[in-house]
Amino acid sequence: MEVRSAAIYCRLSYAPDGSLEKVERQEADCRATAQRLNWPISERHIYHDNSRSAWQRNRKRPGWDSLLAAIEAGEVDGVVVYHGDRLIRQPFDLEVLLRLADDKHLPLASVSGTRDLHNEDDRYILRIEAAGFCRESASTSRRVKRGWAARARDGREAGGGKRPFGYGVPTNRVGRTGRPIYDVTRQNPEEAAVLQEAVRRLLAGEPQGSVLAWMNTVSTTSQGQRWSGKALTNLLKSPRIAGFVAHQGELIKAVWDPIISEEDWRSIGFLMGQRAEAFGYHGRERRYLLTGIATCVSCGGTLVTKPSGGRNRKTSRLYHCPRTRDCSGRVSRNVDHLDRYVTGRVLHRLADPDLLAEVIRPDPEVVADLAKLEARRAQLKAAFTKLADHPDLDPLVLADQLTAVGKQIETKRQRHAAGERERLLTRMAGITLEQWEATPIEVRAATVRALFRIVVLPATWRGPGFDPASVDMQPI
Repeated sequence: MEVRSAAIYCRLSYAPDGSLEKVERQEADCRATAQRLNWPISERHIYHDNSRSAWQRNRKRPGWDSLLAAIEAGEVDGVVVYHGDRLIRQPFDLEVLLRLADDKHLPLASVSGTRDLHNEDDRYILRIEAAGFCRESASTSRRVKRGWAARARDGREAGGGKRPFGYGVPTNRVGRTGRPIYDVTRQNPEEAAVLQEAVRRLLAGEPQGSVLAWMNTVSTTSQGQRWSGKALTNLLKSPRIAGFVAHQGELIKAVWDPIISEEDWRSIGFLMGQRAEAFGYHGRERRYLLTGIATCVSCGGTLVTKPSGGRNRKTSRLYHCPRTRDCSGRVSRNVDHLDRYVTGRVLHRLADPDLLAEVIRPDPEVVADLAKLEARRAQLKAAFTKLADHPDLDPLVLADQLTAVGKQIETKRQRHAAGERERLLTRMAGITLEQWEATPIEVRAATVRALFRIVVLPATWRGPGFDPASVDMQPI
């Protein structure tokens, strides 16, 4: 059978360092096979899928998809692969390829031989091989998962992946690409210090966006990239930083030392959960002090900003109520004037020596108690599920215990929220105007929210200047 334009397909399942060396070797072998068969190679149709699994049905293979498109368009009339399992690991993929070859002779060549996808005998052999490839992948996956589970039970790292931030000291060994191999059971002192400071800032009430901006000025991720909100959240949620390995919903003591305490890790997780519930969409970073904090006296909605002279004119900005239909008496106020007035009132209250005495002081063990109560509730739920049908057990007893623990958890959570406010105000107490202006705007806004409820009233006069009577600042 004559081939006028052949495509080459190469795939490597796992390349943790992004190496292309093995797919390049596959391409060289494919070119040698094509030369032996006297098949012209179309240089436009050389496809590589590096670090792409063909067994995982939900994994995208751009090279494979492009190859199918080229076959369907009639741009190639032959395919060369290093081995059949590089092209196909699932019977479903083979059937897709056979459907495209139903009305044409499409030979498939590899170092082990050539098959014609239009020939029924070759189709039969290919289907048997595809089933074997699929079984081999499933067996490999099962063995790997069993090995990962054994490592996790021993408190060791389960699986591979990128070097975790905060851990990793270069060893004397190097990998295949010449890069150093890291001991990820030992802490990286510089990164660990950054992580500890980030946790301290968050527990002191600094918003996550502000902490993220700070981290980008002092460090990068373990892969040398800028920090993103998702990367920071994943890091803070990881049980590794508290010295644990997570396996099947259980926390197992790890062989490495924690960077932060278990109490701080659980506190951070609780804090992020609270903020996620309160602010489902975080939007853009804050630019104005009172956006979303100051409220309209008529409808109670929060104020936003707009240019005072319209969108196309560079003028001052106004805080205003955007509810054109739901608000009967919308208010607006100059941003600079209102910010200066509120700042003065806030600094005056922060300078009050009796301020911290007004703040509720929670139990210092509240986080540890909260963790124990959560674990107790989980145990009760498991027992309830297991013993609910026991003839000698009254299920109402377990239900009452669950209710009691739930009330204790809610009380602890309220005290924990009070502790977050205390940490913020302790940090900001006695701050000067210069220090206030140097503080990230997210922290300043959180401080305003912790001290006052701000309601904007209709102005009592018109013209230049600022009317303090048009703002009601209710101390919290």
